[in-house]
Amino acid sequence: MAGAVLRAETAEEVAEAIGQARRQARGLEARGGATLLPRLGGAARPEPSEDADVLTLDGLSGVVDHPAADLTVTVRAGTPVAELASALAEAGQECPIEPLAGADGAPLGSTVGGRVSAALAGPRQLGAGRVRDWVLRVRYVTGEGRVAHAGGATVKDVTGYDLCRLLTGSWGTLAVLTEVTLKLRPRPPARAWYRTTRPPSAWWATLHDPAAIVTDAVGTSVLLEGHPDDVAEQADAAGLEESTPPTPPTGARAVVAPSRTDELVAAISELDCAWAAEPALGLVHLAGDATALEQARAQAERLDGRLLRLDGDAQAPVFGHDPGPDPYAGPLREALDPDAVLAPWRWSR
Repeated sequence: MAGAVLRAETAEEVAEAIGQARRQARGLEARGGATLLPRLGGAARPEPSEDADVLTLDGLSGVVDHPAADLTVTVRAGTPVAELASALAEAGQECPIEPLAGADGAPLGSTVGGRVSAALAGPRQLGAGRVRDWVLRVRYVTGEGRVAHAGGATVKDVTGYDLCRLLTGSWGTLAVLTEVTLKLRPRPPARAWYRTTRPPSAWWATLHDPAAIVTDAVGTSVLLEGHPDDVAEQADAAGLEESTPPTPPTGARAVVAPSRTDELVAAISELDCAWAAEPALGLVHLAGDATALEQARAQAERLDGRLLRLDGDAQAPVFGHDPGPDPYAGPLREALDPDAVLAPWRWSR
């Protein structure tokens, strides 16, 4: 039986699709816009196969509730991130789960559910924190077909296990997200990117809470946010020149302890890779051929780090080499997806 492409517009339809997959002993892969990562549906199978179907969630879209005074918003998982950002901008608010840019600088049309499932932060992670820091509540459908929710609209509402953080970054393997409640904050009155070729040691201490610092082989890009006078004063004190936003490579992301970023960059600089680093986070963005990225992975693992492949090479591991049995992952999968319906092959890559 050839794989099918299914579509869901409600949580109940998601549950029905999962129930059907269980009865037919087939895999099911949930996708949002399928544009955040060229191979998100793959992370390791490129298209529906004979024993798996694809469930698209682009019809599960739209803002459910936006009590602006409470600085929260609830959206369906298939809502494009750019659409959410536009709606919040009208209220003078934002959520730092922001649109990502591709290698050409054009925005990638990712969805809220896809970004939460992948837990990929944008360029302002230094100032805004990780994706999971902004997730208050999720509604989801487990691999058993149960519709459930976790978290609360406010921190005071939350008791029990923090399943929101568990599902953030689970890549749709434990449950399918159908609705997400996010924290918001006021949009800063001014935001500007700057550039310098001076070493960070010459200016870093003059900045107050930069939103992003991205270095590459040529220089450093800095994002400053806040009151216009404060932004201008910091840039002048640090000797920064206003510039366009950087476009980090999008083939892979390597992460190590921040104190080892320079060591990883030095090793990667010897390889045939393009790179850009966020040193305060221990994060390095990479692009290169399969051989170069596998060499970069070896260097990251040598430094007790990991590398995530984001490109379209269907033959290479996405998450890295299997670290062996995990005492927590097995029981979690058994509890939420006992029949291994939800894209179990992703973790094998």
